[in-house]
Amino acid sequence: MAETIEAKANPEKRLFISLLTRDIPLADAFLDLVDNSINSVLANFSKDLSSAAGYVKVLEGKISRPPAKIDIQIDGNEVKISDDSTGISFTSARDHVFQFGRASNERHPDDRLSVYGVGLKRAIFKIGNHIKINSKHAEGGFSTDLHVDKWESDKRNPWVIDIEKGKKAPASTGTTISIKDLYPEVKRRISDGLFIGELIRKMQRAYEFFLKKVVRIFVNKQEIEPFGLSVGENVSSDTFEMDGVSCNIVAGVGTPDARGFFVDDKAGWTIFCNGRALLFADKSALTGWSGSPELPLFQPKHRPFVGFVFFVASDPEKLPWTTTKGAINRESEVWQEARKKMVSVGRQVTGFLDRRYDNEGTKVSRSEVATISGSSTTALKMSLSKKTEFKIPQKKGPETIRIQYDAELEKVDAIREYLGKRRMSGSDVGRRTFEYFLKNRVGYDA
Repeated sequence: MAETIEAKANPEKRLFISLLTRDIPLADAFLDLVDNSINSVLANFSKDLSSAAGYVKVLEGKISRPPAKIDIQIDGNEVKISDDSTGISFTSARDHVFQFGRASNERHPDDRLSVYGVGLKRAIFKIGNHIKINSKHAEGGFSTDLHVDKWESDKRNPWVIDIEKGKKAPASTGTTISIKDLYPEVKRRISDGLFIGELIRKMQRAYEFFLKKVVRIFVNKQEIEPFGLSVGENVSSDTFEMDGVSCNIVAGVGTPDARGFFVDDKAGWTIFCNGRALLFADKSALTGWSGSPELPLFQPKHRPFVGFVFFVASDPEKLPWTTTKGAINRESEVWQEARKKMVSVGRQVTGFLDRRYDNEGTKVSRSEVATISGSSTTALKMSLSKKTEFKIPQKKGPETIRIQYDAELEKVDAIREYLGKRRMSGSDVGRRTFEYFLKNRVGYDA
């Protein structure tokens, strides 16, 4: 009988880090760090965040708690992010925070944006070699001073990261992460003059419903303002639940800008998972814009269209997002069900927008579209509607009709002579004779 020998199958740290960080864009790595802070804030509301209604309650300020502050400082030498939330406990850091991935029974019940147990580690490994974390928590926080290159050569197995326990009940709580010895490609990207603006725009969209309500985020001392998503009260909507995930879908007409125009950068479908946007104003086949029999191919006439999908789950791994939280998991059953309903809900609005046009041009003005949409309100609030249909007012029939006929010139001249207006136009002659007959024969005094 052949001898069975155990072959080595231990992971190699350098390869593991490369695979972990290769496919996440730098801006998304920063969002992972912010997610970590927001997740800490949301733990204060965990009992209220089991449904879209709970998110409305929190995000519309019906729970009194001042927003936490997240401060991000970025330059060519250091990336630093700090928050004044509840912090990370020593126990959580020891048992969960630095573990790569999670067993199914190890998910923290307060997690909302922490999905697969890789976000924080991937983000810090993506950015630089020297990482310091200091977290203050009421039950005792922790600190660590990590040099990635030295950790890679650490042969201890299983893998560990050394941390120190902090004191209990500090004067203030919160977490600070400092990353130095930035990698050359990160330095170049940060210094290219475009990255900071890109990051701010991405955070505006991703945290639309958290900004100013749950958190205030500052990047290099500039506060990030919410992008501003709204929809009229006249909407089509639908809801469903599947495998621990609730889904609310709403489509309608957005709010025009100050000039009365509907803008392209808000049009399309925006997808939220536990309040965080992972697709923003999407107009691609992914969200149904593929032509018959789905939604039409997106055209300028569809710019008033806004659609929103809110997925909510106590277990974030059941949500239809990828590990980077920057894309949809197309194979997710809950996504496939949502997409079918998005097409059904969206058709009611695109059908109205398509009927605005015929061979003679625009039949409904921008102002009429805004009027039909109804009063502007938050998309999240409207998603709570029971299944509704987009109401299109009945078009009134034409109030006038053109009367045209030919008459012998000799007879028209006789009428002109009678009226004493030899240069009267043919249309004016017709109008005068019409009014005469209407008054004297029909008895209708206009």
